[in-house]
Amino acid sequence: MSHHNSSLISAKSKRSIKAILAALLMVSMIFSWLPQAQASVDPVIHIGQVSGKPGDIVEVPVSYDSKGSEFSFFHSELSFAYDSAVLELVEGDEVVNRQAYENYQGVSLTEDTSAPGYISVIMTTQNFIQESAALYSLHFKIKENATTGPSSVTLHTGALVVEYDPFQVTGENGQVTVLADEKPVGYGVVYIGSEEGKAGDQVTLTVDTAVLSQPIGSYGVRLKFNPAALQVTDVTGSPGIRHHANNETGSLIVGWSDENGGLSPIPASENYQTLFNIEFKITSSAVAGVYPVQFVNETLLENFTVTDTDGIEMMKQAVSGDITVVGEPTTPTTPTTPSNPGSSGSGSSSGGSSTPSTPASTSEKITVNVTNERNATAVVSATTIERTTGADGRKKDEVNLTAEQTSRAIASLKKAGSNIARILIPDEKDEVSELNVKLPAKSASLMADEKMNLYIETDNASLQLSPNTLQGLDSEVYFHLVPIKDAAGREVVEQRIHKDPLFVKQSTNTADFRLIGRPMTIETNMSSRPVTVVLPIRDMNLTQKELDKLQVFIEHSDGTKELVKGKIVKFNGTDQPGIEFEVTKFSTFSIVLMNGSNTSAYIQGYADGTFRPNQAVQRAEMAALLSRILPSGSDEVALNTSYRDMPVAEWAREAITKATAAGYMRGNVAGDFMPGRSITRAEMAVIIERILKTQESAADVDAEATAATTAVPNEAADLTQHWAREAVQRVLAAGIMSVSQDGAFRPNDAVTRAEAVTLLNRLVKIEPDLSGASRWKDVPVGHWAYGAIQAASQN
Repeated sequence: MSHHNSSLISAKSKRSIKAILAALLMVSMIFSWLPQAQASVDPVIHIGQVSGKPGDIVEVPVSYDSKGSEFSFFHSELSFAYDSAVLELVEGDEVVNRQAYENYQGVSLTEDTSAPGYISVIMTTQNFIQESAALYSLHFKIKENATTGPSSVTLHTGALVVEYDPFQVTGENGQVTVLADEKPVGYGVVYIGSEEGKAGDQVTLTVDTAVLSQPIGSYGVRLKFNPAALQVTDVTGSPGIRHHANNETGSLIVGWSDENGGLSPIPASENYQTLFNIEFKITSSAVAGVYPVQFVNETLLENFTVTDTDGIEMMKQAVSGDITVVGEPTTPTTPTTPSNPGSSGSGSSSGGSSTPSTPASTSEKITVNVTNERNATAVVSATTIERTTGADGRKKDEVNLTAEQTSRAIASLKKAGSNIARILIPDEKDEVSELNVKLPAKSASLMADEKMNLYIETDNASLQLSPNTLQGLDSEVYFHLVPIKDAAGREVVEQRIHKDPLFVKQSTNTADFRLIGRPMTIETNMSSRPVTVVLPIRDMNLTQKELDKLQVFIEHSDGTKELVKGKIVKFNGTDQPGIEFEVTKFSTFSIVLMNGSNTSAYIQGYADGTFRPNQAVQRAEMAALLSRILPSGSDEVALNTSYRDMPVAEWAREAITKATAAGYMRGNVAGDFMPGRSITRAEMAVIIERILKTQESAADVDAEATAATTAVPNEAADLTQHWAREAVQRVLAAGIMSVSQDGAFRPNDAVTRAEAVTLLNRLVKIEPDLSGASRWKDVPVGHWAYGAIQAASQN
């Protein structure tokens, strides 16, 4: 019996085990059919790796790496740490390569550099970023005293925002590798002076360095002169100087080397310093005239050599001089009429009239550097200013950039890895009344062929000529620059501006316009080629809002006139602001400030301190906005206008009736205004088109309608059969609305509060206000419509 029971238990156990195994097998089969969980890797911010030498400017790229995930965001708040002992941010241009994120519509970008060694960057886009992409680059300068080796740039904190909740993102560190700083090749200009004397006189001619970027350890020059008029009697200079003169052939060789093994060099200097003096005796038989003292084929090292303290040959330029022999006055054998009768103390001749002599004009030569940067240590060549002072005291400058000087500049620019040659023409005392710059065709051709840019920078204007502009010029080019400095000339220009139709059309109040700084007349024989012009803004008390309103009034030599909205930049690399613009025709340029009228807030936020920028705008709200910002029709007509559903929006009754009377908005055929329905983008375009028609003449509207189909060549794909197509096309042509990156207009999408104020601001020309703290807690500084919302919601 017991044996039977044990057999029974054993059989039951076996059946239980089989049941459990069957269940497990079924579960495993079920789970094998379920979708497998995909392994995912969180996205990261990638920081690039670059290298450079002390003093170099480098750009460290910052990019988003999705790591294969489907994560997307529209807002990023990233903080980067760097070693401030090695790197410093480029002030005013800390974040560069903004073209890297131009693909994202409505980008706004702000940065905070208040904490040393850190930079925080907030970027907001209207569209989502959902795949790996470049964001921007950080702009650093490697400090001059930076030690060789790697220096890390790391992500200190990082958050990417999908909708509301931030995702804390990690970073892949980058670095800036500091390379050993190679000693630059030195540069010097050796300048022979000019003197004058009479036959038989002893004169001293100095040979100087006008520019010297590094100390000189040795030099040697071979000069030639006219032995019939000049004879070398001695050469003096620093200890160690040697010379050999041949007064029969008119040859002079002068050499020097530091006898102290490079410890007592001729020091580097931006000022003139004498290398040696040549004592000449003017022969008794010398006739009056100018006798050059010149370098002999200075391109050959055996004729002209200058080395630094390490014995490395320097780049150099030679400027020859001369001695003017003045003839002795001859005693006349027959009576002659004095050139200025009566000018002596003995009285005037009988019956003669006295004519005062006119002072002769004088001239001087000034050597200026050609540099690849705006500092004296980046010299690549030099040229000479011929400064003439006329009999009336007016000073005129003339600069001629020869082909030889250009060739040297190009060679030096290539070694420095630069493609910009800058000529800074000084006028420290503000005494020059006009400037003539000549560029021979050969010089222009050399620069164009080597893809070099030429910047001509003065205290009154800067001209920037690109290689394309210089290409194909077959004759000498000149630029004639005349600043209008005197009050009378300035007043004439100002009167022309106030009377010009371009200004009268915009306002009848002349107080709305103000002439800023000096008008500038620029003439050239180069036509139909683009040149970038930068004018200085001399009024340093202008606010940022006033700077943003500046425009350039151009009176072209062919009689045409235009107003150009320029770009505010740093003038000639200084802290002084300037306004930059491009022209193909020249004449008189005047900077004007267009004040316009003051604006009042026309939209409010909510009691909880929010603006709700993404909330759709209802038709009643739009009527209220229009009634506040635009002139309406007569009150009598407005009060007689009513809709069946007006009681639903009693608070907006007056605004709705005024907007209807002005023709900006309309109800449906059933007599309803539909105040609670959202405004669509198509409806907004129709409203804007109606407003534009009230602001323009009938002729303007007809011309705009004719051009509308061609003004926007790539029509949005979602407008082909749309009822509002023509209105949308005209508004797109006016530049008030735009299509998205994918070419869609989205006519049926609701207009948000942020979009509404942006469009209305453009319509009535209210500039964005980026100053001050945000008025609304849900509109941070980084919001794409921050400036528009600030301007619309405050006085």
